[in-house]
Amino acid sequence: MKTPQIFRAAAYRVWILNVVFTVLTPLLLSSIVVAEEPSSNRSANASEAEIQIVADQLVTNDAEKFAEFSGDVRASQGSFVITSDSLRIYYQSAAAGTEDQSADRQSVKRIIANGNVQVSTDRFTAKSDRAEYDMQTQVVVFTGENSSIKSDKNILTGSKITLDRKTGQMKVESPPQQRVKAIFYPKKEAEKKE
Repeated sequence: MKTPQIFRAAAYRVWILNVVFTVLTPLLLSSIVVAEEPSSNRSANASEAEIQIVADQLVTNDAEKFAEFSGDVRASQGSFVITSDSLRIYYQSAAAGTEDQSADRQSVKRIIANGNVQVSTDRFTAKSDRAEYDMQTQVVVFTGENSSIKSDKNILTGSKITLDRKTGQMKVESPPQQRVKAIFYPKKEAEKKE
């Protein structure tokens, strides 16, 4: 006896939701953009904050292992917010032969945000045309003319900004005719003494 089509569609929707939440949780739980020093005032419950994603459309492709949100995308968890025209998440399934190959065993490989990308936390904001994050290497690459990262009043601008979260190293590049720009404001003497 064949399973009715409606039950298969409902099971597929549940699987998609499991994949989406499993895939987005690592993205939103980590401050993917800048290797920040741990903050003592961060809430211990930050990882328990609600994850909310709003978009015009969600398309998944199990054959190519991705889920893509498009149309005025806004993904947030607490003060960590990503907005873009589209957000695509590439994932991989559990290895063949493992006990559990359910959606809970999905893992994120790469996250790509395209079009009017803005990433903001309580410590910085970043803007670019495209942002790509490799979960394994923990490297984030912002590309696009006048990509920038701003912390307080300090601003770094270039056509390609590469951040390595493991080492804390940042590299800003631009073509010769555009050049890299950096604007730094010294802290006030009173702030230094505290």
